[in-house]
Amino acid sequence: MPQADPDLVRLIVSRFGDIDTTGPIQFLERAGYKLTRDCHWLPKSGVTNYGQMTRDEFDCLMFLCHEWDFGGLRLEKLND
Repeated sequence: MPQADPDLVRLIVSRFGDIDTTGPIQFLERAGYKLTRDCHWLPKSGVTNYGQMTRDEFDCLMFLCHEWDFGGLRLEKLND
């Protein structure tokens, strides 16, 4: 069941034109994030926590997590 904050949904719609996953996924992938098979994200180079993401990256990730039940950053992979 979708649960993203209405303000975040409006922001995503204004940026991508709809609430589909395609725009936010492509945005994150172009920024260097990698989507895993279990719908988590491997961070781009230089990102070791959520605070190091740009605001746009963070908003896209939170939208996917809250509206579409994607996973968050897979930070433990950085320590392998």
